[in-house]
Amino acid sequence: LRFRFATPAVSHGAGDNYALTIKPDHSMGAAHNQGHQTAARGLRELYRHLGLIDETGETLELTPLGSQAASYADVRLDDDQRTFWRTALTNMTHDGDGATSHPYQVLLRLVARRPGITRAKCALALEAKNDSPEELDRIAELSDLEEDQIRHQIGVSQSNWNNAKKMLPRFAEQLGDVIKTGQSFKLAQTPGHVAPTRDKSVAASSEDEEKKTRAKRNPRKVTTDTIGQAGTGEESEPAPPPDLDPEKMAAAIAARADRVKRHNLIVKALAGKLVEAGCELYEDPFDILAPHDDRAILVEVKTLDGSEPDERDRVRDALSQILYYEAFVTEPLVGGRDIVRVACFEHRPSDDHIGFLENQGIETVWKDGEEFTSKAGTPDWL
Repeated sequence: LRFRFATPAVSHGAGDNYALTIKPDHSMGAAHNQGHQTAARGLRELYRHLGLIDETGETLELTPLGSQAASYADVRLDDDQRTFWRTALTNMTHDGDGATSHPYQVLLRLVARRPGITRAKCALALEAKNDSPEELDRIAELSDLEEDQIRHQIGVSQSNWNNAKKMLPRFAEQLGDVIKTGQSFKLAQTPGHVAPTRDKSVAASSEDEEKKTRAKRNPRKVTTDTIGQAGTGEESEPAPPPDLDPEKMAAAIAARADRVKRHNLIVKALAGKLVEAGCELYEDPFDILAPHDDRAILVEVKTLDGSEPDERDRVRDALSQILYYEAFVTEPLVGGRDIVRVACFEHRPSDDHIGFLENQGIETVWKDGEEFTSKAGTPDWL
């Protein structure tokens, strides 16, 4: 299928958005064009759910999010794009029976619940009516059935089922959120760190490495004395480049070790405050998970070196890790509690980054002397 975006003359109204038109290639005949139209409708529906287009008027309009997505056309996928698409997919909603679900989050939870689930059965992520544990239980049980039995029970046609199983699993694979072996999916240990591949030998070695890593990284209950031991946080802190001369390499390693130490001291200090507030403590792979009463505090801690590029990278790391861990890792410990997402920094980040994280539902806090504060003062969960 071949499509192209046509951008008519820019309107001079508010926002100066481009009208978006999808034009099929007419060179392949009427039968093929019917397929093009079906595919175009599917793409339009996907773009609408992702918030890339606005259909409320007579023409389709690109939203600001859609304009950003369009800017990535023909550009090699990098970390900035992965963060953009992971955020857009995580925030994607699907309405049904008066409730709202987040299909991509449901997909990751389903893969976590059923390791080795087939790509086709991942379509059940779109069947969830809401994000509740009960609804996850329901679709997980459905995934144990044969495909034709699933379609019969949920009442969808073969064509709709085929469409539903195409998009989300492929996104998860390209973003490195899952590992694909044959037609089976398992969760990657960390988002974006497993390169998708169709080479079976590479896929097998990636899976073996994944098993080794996963075996060492099970969430565990800790205390203020045992949390934040040396090594915690190393994966998310910048590593020294491999092409430095020996003296510079030694200095970079020492700087990184100092940074890990600062990271762990912040983790311990914040953990102490959470215990004083009556919370339990868990760690690994997240820095802190602190369940208490009807909510649980999920925290990623980031040190900062004072430069804008470093702050940007740490904000990006915090965002992807928090959204990823919430999607599947925390469920057995959190139960039905609401999750409070928290990015904790060594010192106050820029207002732009604070606002950016707020827009993703993540509260920003930072260390201020012996205390922790936020834009609004001491967080209520402390």
